[in-house]
Amino acid sequence: MLHHFTQDRTNMPLSRVRALATTGLLTLLLTACGGSDSGASNTGTVTIPTPTPSATASPTPSPTPTPSPTPTPTPTPTPTPTSWSAAAAAMYDVQPNIPGCSTGTLKASVRTEMLTRVNALRALHGLPAVTYSDADNAQVDESSLMQAANNTLSHTPPTSWLCYTATGSTGAGSSNLIGGWGSGLPWSSEDDYLGLWLTEGGSASIGHRRWILDPFLGKIAYGRVAQQLPSGSRSDAASMKVFSFASAPPTPTGLPAFVAYPYGNYPVRYFGTGDYLSFSVVANTGSRFANSGVSFASATITVSNGSTNLAVTDVSNDNQGYGLPNSIQWRVTGLQANVSYTVTISGVSGAPQTSYQYTFRVVP
Repeated sequence: MLHHFTQDRTNMPLSRVRALATTGLLTLLLTACGGSDSGASNTGTVTIPTPTPSATASPTPSPTPTPSPTPTPTPTPTPTPTSWSAAAAAMYDVQPNIPGCSTGTLKASVRTEMLTRVNALRALHGLPAVTYSDADNAQVDESSLMQAANNTLSHTPPTSWLCYTATGSTGAGSSNLIGGWGSGLPWSSEDDYLGLWLTEGGSASIGHRRWILDPFLGKIAYGRVAQQLPSGSRSDAASMKVFSFASAPPTPTGLPAFVAYPYGNYPVRYFGTGDYLSFSVVANTGSRFANSGVSFASATITVSNGSTNLAVTDVSNDNQGYGLPNSIQWRVTGLQANVSYTVTISGVSGAPQTSYQYTFRVVP
């Protein structure tokens, strides 16, 4: 996942790998990292972390706010296939060959499915739809092949990597990444990967989520390489490009006053009650980088079910440029599905208002 922006494109600390779980048979990774939006002009100062890679693991993505718009229905998840190899093969017009360093040809319908799911998700937040960038397919395809061939994830792959290409390296440096491998690797659909990027495996590091819910996102490109090898081992990696496109997307219009997660009626597959909640303010609709002055340093959070305030824990905030460059994130003790909660965030500075309020309900 891409976690920062910087005007100096030679200073791009893009590596940090977070392992979700480990067994002897399978591994799944989400990456966390940073990158630069090539269309950006950043005159502010943003703190940019320089995390380091870690080992692999197992797979399995106000004014009173305006009323929530009626969202586009979220597509029903694809049923789990009975055969991993058959499910993988069905994604391609031409099969990939990981040992032979061939990406194959991913079906257009797979790319369209991810675009549709991302836009349905963004609609839940009142965010504008993004378009698909076919011009960047080679980057995400070759990035995914490199991750799958080397059984690890990196936004800064070394030239010594199997199947290394400069095009794939560029894609790796500007994409959310996810991958898994091993003989026991279960099948993951595009919806599964989107859900993992959103929930972040329960981590407070929410860069994948912030890029997907970036009001200024504009475009994506999506690639995936999955193959069961002759040894029986499975390898699967995907890349979603989120900045530095071949042509910059236009500045969006009709942006909401804030981005809250979860928000409104929210599908349980995209938010677990133990996951981190998050909130960012859209203080300036003309530029992503102009939003870095919003501060939650003195903010307080209240989450109520109408009669009781729930315990808010693990609060942190930052102005790192992971998508929209301001964020506060926290967890809540005792959340339940099918219960409506009201969130109030007070003490915000550098924003159009000092207090914001919204509601959410986690639904099946």
